[in-house]
Amino acid sequence: MNGAGAARLPNTSNIRFADGRGHPLDAEELLMRLDRAGIAVSMGAACSSGGNEPSHVLTAMGLSGAQAAASLRFSLSRYTTAAEVDAVLSELPALHARLVAA
Repeated sequence: MNGAGAARLPNTSNIRFADGRGHPLDAEELLMRLDRAGIAVSMGAACSSGGNEPSHVLTAMGLSGAQAAASLRFSLSRYTTAAEVDAVLSELPALHARLVAA
């Protein structure tokens, strides 16, 4: 988790994904697979969404450009249901595994 141990919003987690050897994964591909599964996430940090460059926030935290590009932001709201969280926890590991195997 990017920013673990730092003061951050309780409803938002920015998570970096890697393969089994620790090499950064293509978060854009994982984002598209999640989207096809009906799960909405975002790349990078909230203040830099919509850009093609690695998040300046994540790189300022010490992540390389590749690590920042391997990161997805998961956000919850008061309207997020337990079933939606369960769906992510059910789908994400399998999608990640298929991406690593590809």
